[in-house]
Amino acid sequence: MIFGGNKFPRRVISLILTAAMLFSAVTVLNACGGKSRITVWVYSEEYRAELEDFLTSTPLDLSFEASIRAVNSSDFADELQRAIDSGKDIPDVFMLSPDNIRQYIESDLTADVSELGLEVTIEKYFPFVAEAATDSHGHVRAVGWQADPGIFMYRRSMAKAYLGTDNPDSIQSMISSWDGFYNTARKVSEASEGKTRMLAGQEDMLRPFLASDSEPWVRDGRLIFSPRKQAYVDYMTKMAGDHLIYTAEQWSEAWLKGISDTQSVFGYFSSGICMLYVMKKACGGKMKGEGSYGDWAVVPGPADYCWGGSWFAAYSGSRHKDEAGDFISLFTGCTDDEARLDQSVRYFRTTGEFAASSEIVSQVRYDPQFEDSFIGGQNYYQQLSVAAKGISMTNMTTYDSGIGGIFRTYMNQCAGGLKTPDQAVSDFRTSVRVAFPELIVE
Repeated sequence: MIFGGNKFPRRVISLILTAAMLFSAVTVLNACGGKSRITVWVYSEEYRAELEDFLTSTPLDLSFEASIRAVNSSDFADELQRAIDSGKDIPDVFMLSPDNIRQYIESDLTADVSELGLEVTIEKYFPFVAEAATDSHGHVRAVGWQADPGIFMYRRSMAKAYLGTDNPDSIQSMISSWDGFYNTARKVSEASEGKTRMLAGQEDMLRPFLASDSEPWVRDGRLIFSPRKQAYVDYMTKMAGDHLIYTAEQWSEAWLKGISDTQSVFGYFSSGICMLYVMKKACGGKMKGEGSYGDWAVVPGPADYCWGGSWFAAYSGSRHKDEAGDFISLFTGCTDDEARLDQSVRYFRTTGEFAASSEIVSQVRYDPQFEDSFIGGQNYYQQLSVAAKGISMTNMTTYDSGIGGIFRTYMNQCAGGLKTPDQAVSDFRTSVRVAFPELIVE
């Protein structure tokens, strides 16, 4: 059984999480002198190292040298403002996440990608990736690098023991709706005599459940507490009240412990990046038979949703926009140059991360290398490519991260029995009113 728990250090990945990072600058030299030097900001040391290694190894003659710096995404806004105010070390290219992309593409800080010599077309990118990077005037101001469609991962051994089968198609048929998900959670709980619960915590359900919400958090300066959001409060309260989920906060030590535990947690709403960099590291082994390695399977679950992802944008005041475009095209596949596109494909084949470019995904999704032993030989790239087609991000606002964080806090308190649903919603409204006094909160 899992409960509570302290925060656990984790890899910062644009779609998934942020943690305290060291700031460092590394200069990547691709050729001898005479080239413009651009500054690139990314959200983690792991990304910095990956990009550095790739730039060092590419056979292409690039137009730039790049100084790549890891900047904690939670510090990004303050760091960028300080750089702009001082006029020093302003990034030419920077990474954006779902939490802040609307804030920056609706500002004058990001350049229209056409100024970089780039063109983003729906045919080459998953629609939700392009939607998120398009401002309210129809201008594309960032290029998708990694997409992070959501999936549901479950324990094969538990499914066989408590549901009679571990077959992905059979399990998906059981949880293809939220009613089915609840009923399956009841079966797992009853068959395990309460020893196994469906999820480690309520936060796992939040993204997928609200993905179908037709209303944004804010419209015309007013907080919108839609019927779908109220439905989530009711559904989550029922799951928690029937002891079908635990109360571990997402990314906490207790939440992570459920990944390797032999009994407590049936499944996790997850993504490709989460699987590669969180679940594999927390599973307690590196081959089948060690910890929970090899005991997982992937299905779409009850909803299409976006877990995270990352985009590259260029600073509107950069003096090196051509070079910034060259850098962005190399990693995102936003190019008609076959040699550069080949290098983009090579990057995603090497890292195993899921590309935002549907053109790249179509080239690599059937590669045997993605038939991962962690999930019993399933091809996770193929699973993610199916999930990506049903995602929409048209209701994103600049308030999503702040208001969403407040909502998660009160839903955790409600799931833990510290507040009634009505109290949690009332306190949520009060906190939003205080945090965002410019909004009308009724």
